[in-house]
Amino acid sequence: MTPHPDRVAGVSTPAWTPSTYEFLQAAPPGPSFERTWPVRTGDVDPGRRVRLDGIARYLQDMANDEMFHRGFDATDPYWLVRRSIIDVHEPLHWPSDVTLLRWCESTSSRWCNMRITLRGSAGGHVETEAFWIRFSADSGMPTHISEGGMEYLQQHVTETRLRWKALNTATPPEPSARDYTVKLRATDFDPYQHLNNAAYLQLVEDDLNGDPLLAAPHRAIIEYLAPIPLGSSVQVRSERDEAGYRQWLHLLDADGAPARKPAAAVSVTPLPGAPFAPPAPWPPEQVERIEWRA
Repeated sequence: MTPHPDRVAGVSTPAWTPSTYEFLQAAPPGPSFERTWPVRTGDVDPGRRVRLDGIARYLQDMANDEMFHRGFDATDPYWLVRRSIIDVHEPLHWPSDVTLLRWCESTSSRWCNMRITLRGSAGGHVETEAFWIRFSADSGMPTHISEGGMEYLQQHVTETRLRWKALNTATPPEPSARDYTVKLRATDFDPYQHLNNAAYLQLVEDDLNGDPLLAAPHRAIIEYLAPIPLGSSVQVRSERDEAGYRQWLHLLDADGAPARKPAAAVSVTPLPGAPFAPPAPWPPEQVERIEWRA
């Protein structure tokens, strides 16, 4: 079960905008959880850039790895993500390895902000932050983080009174010809029968295919406002202007009518920096091998 967003914590009116929000820490102030693995072709676009949904998958895998590595699957097993922020300063590419550093930046008694830095062996730099909520499997509501979990999380925190403050606007524009409907696939859902975090951003990548917004430093923010259950269809509503791109997902009822409030709100906005350079060309022997396989 997923707690209703209005009962989680906090303030519905944004205190910041997507482009003005700043992370509390530029780098982990002490030892952090680290993993390295190869970039896989299933996470990259035709230009070999690791897509936003691929990054979201890395963040989810990293969180699971750390939970089991630290033994928190026994004391703090149930979490959900309320928001993910992905700052792509330089894209990760295939083929390469990616190293991820994960640490806790701020906490409250029931939720925390987790940071992950990603760097590629062939270049690439991404900074992320996720607002994680510890919840009870029995009530579906936020519950206290265990004493041992809190002791571990607070090793490097600079804020212990973390509150939820929305960054994206949850009020979509009026319906338009851009709106379209998606029947979600069974493979898009996780063990809790909720839409997995990466699947949301596949819709963003599809809308922004070929858009110059992804060809320069950018920030993607997704806020999960209501659960999307297995078997759902959603209406995708979006707008694009000089400030960036915004998307809202609305659950459809049995008659195909969209819910009044969105289940997710996404923004993609520019970050300072020059357009990305293309990735280095493949070595000739790799090109020959791929041509032979074809």
